[in-house]
This record gives sequence, C-alpha cells and structure tokens, in this order.
Amino acid sequence: MSSTNSTKTYNLWSTNGDEFIAAIIVLGLVSLVGLIGNSFVISIIVSTRRRGQRSAVQLFLLHLAISDLLVCVVCIPLTLWLIFYYPEENVKGASGLCKFTRFVQFLAPSSSMCLLTVISIDRYYSLVRPLQAMKAWLRPKVLIIIGWIYAGAIFLPTFYFVDTEEVQWANGTFWYCSTVPNNTLAGFSYLVFLSIFGFLIQLVTIIVLYSRVGKAVWSRERKISRTGTMSAANVKSLDKTKKRVTQMLLTVVIFFLVCWAPFVIYTGFIERYVADFPNPADGIRVISYGFGLFNSVCNPFIYFFNSPSFRRDSLRKVCLEIGNPTEERPGGNSDNSSRSTVISRVDTMARGGEKSKVTNGFGNLAYQKETYDTRL
Repeated sequence: MSSTNSTKTYNLWSTNGDEFIAAIIVLGLVSLVGLIGNSFVISIIVSTRRRGQRSAVQLFLLHLAISDLLVCVVCIPLTLWLIFYYPEENVKGASGLCKFTRFVQFLAPSSSMCLLTVISIDRYYSLVRPLQAMKAWLRPKVLIIIGWIYAGAIFLPTFYFVDTEEVQWANGTFWYCSTVPNNTLAGFSYLVFLSIFGFLIQLVTIIVLYSRVGKAVWSRERKISRTGTMSAANVKSLDKTKKRVTQMLLTVVIFFLVCWAPFVIYTGFIERYVADFPNPADGIRVISYGFGLFNSVCNPFIYFFNSPSFRRDSLRKVCLEIGNPTEERPGGNSDNSSRSTVISRVDTMARGGEKSKVTNGFGNLAYQKETYDTRL
C-alpha cells in the first residue's frame, strides 16, 4: 500500500499483507524463545542466590536478563503495533502514548549496552585494581543503578522529538507515531549523539577495559607460575576457569555488538540519505531493528554453553530436583575452584576486606584478592 502527501509517497504495511504474517512469525518466535530463556535465567540465578551462592557478576547477569526480558515482553509487541497500526483519528492521549512507547522501545536495548559496560568496569577494578574496587560507587548495586539511569537519561529527549504525524494518502489520512526526525538539524544531531553516547563510547570502554583485564590476568598467571606461590594444579584450574568465564562475557558483548551495529549505523548515519521523513514502513530499519531484538534470545544460550554450573542448575530445574547446595570444604581445594563459575562462585570482593586464615604464601592482601578474583 502507498500513500501520498503533496509529492511525497509513503510505503505502508497492512495487517492484511504478507509482511504482517512474516513479522508475526519471526518476531513472535523471537519473543517466545527470549521469554522462556530469560525467565529461566532469572529463575536459576534467584534460586542460586537463595541457596547462599552470591556473586557480583551474578547480579549483573540478573539485570541483563531482566533487560532482555523487557525487550521480549514489551519492545517486540510495541514494534509490531507501531509498524502496522495507523489510526485514522488522532485520539486524545495518542501523542503522549506515542512518546512513551518510543522511549520504552529505545530504553530496553540501550540498558543492555549500559549493563555490559558497567560489567566491564566492575571486572576491571575487581581484577586489576582490587583495592579501589572497595569504593562505594564501584559496588555492583551502585553500578547497576548508574547503568539504568544513564540508559534512561540519554533517551529523555525522545519525549521532545517524537510525536504523532498526520500523513495524507489516497483514501484519506492516517496518524503515524514517528521516530526521531532525521530531516532537521536538531533531530539528526540527537541521532548522532545517541550513536556516540549510546553505543560508540560504551564499545570503546568495553574494549579498553577487557583488554587491560586480559593483559593483567595473563601477566599475573605467569608471575604465579614463576614464583611457585601456587601449585601447578591450582594454576591450571585458575587458568581454565578464567578463560571460560572471560570467554563467556566477551561472547555476550560480541553478540550484542554484531546484532545492534547495523541498526545504529543505519539510523544514525544512512537513513536520512536514502529515505524521506517520516518513513512509516522502512524495511531496512525494521529488519535491522529486528536483528537487534534477536540479541535478547542469544544470552541464555551463551550462559548454557559456556558455564558448567549454569548447565547443572538448568538440568536441576528441568528435572525438578531439589537439593541442598554443596558446602565448601574449609580452605577449599582445586576441584572446587575449577568448578567455580559465573553463576555459582563465591565473590571474594563481597567479603569486605576479610583476610583468609590460610595465607598459602601470599603476604599481601591485595595480591591475594587479585589472584582469586580471576574466577569472576
């Protein structure tokens, strides 16, 4: 279907067309799988924490799953509504609903990026600068709050830019909840701002911090091996767990960037040159946004295939087996260390500055924390 306003022609999608059926099938499947997967992740993390197995990264992943669940439950239905529903009358309250809808649609994916960024900040200070990690503003709950607030703050101008647009077409008029206008200097500047402060800065931060984490941990391992302060078995266990968990976190980041980069690049730098505004049914924008939404399905599978503990807890949930958590032996051992992962590890930083009674040759408390916190 097409519509005209003066010399402009708009492509419209109808609920009677093939594109509606395709969108319902694809996005509906993404929403269903993401809903089940992220609900499962939240259930496992909550039950694990109730058993007394708490960690900082665990809390971060819980909020990341909540953000992904918000995408599946809220953003996908809103997306279908926005691209296929064009009312003939601008009813009272439609403008406010349009603004709020676009804000929520932008907020959920942005919150995931901000949470991934604060995770990298937490990992950097916990592994590279453990003494500074004790500062109040670097506590996991504070970082999470900062991440959510930042994600919401950068999209507040959406309430100013977004509104319902009246568009003439052959059979009358319809009202479209527009996106941020790319045909004005202010609107385009804001889109560039979002690309930089909502994506690029976080990307650079993550790359820099994780590269420093990798360099510090790998360097520390060689130092431990040379000085002999840990047995060969413990060094091997530490290395195995460190690589597995670091690989999992980096995989989450890479999948997010790959899924959302096309949408950010297109809306921020390309769309204004290839399509007029408003553009109610831009196929490229919708497909790239849908590809970004698919990221919310990926994380539960990444956790499952990269975390033995998560797989074990998943199977326990599926089989409805209820058991007591395994108690740690005094002093611990290399087997327990090798099984320690993101979901079930004991967060060494959460114990305040408590010193271990067994020094194992570590005279410096900071060095001891740096060593054991590589388990993430």
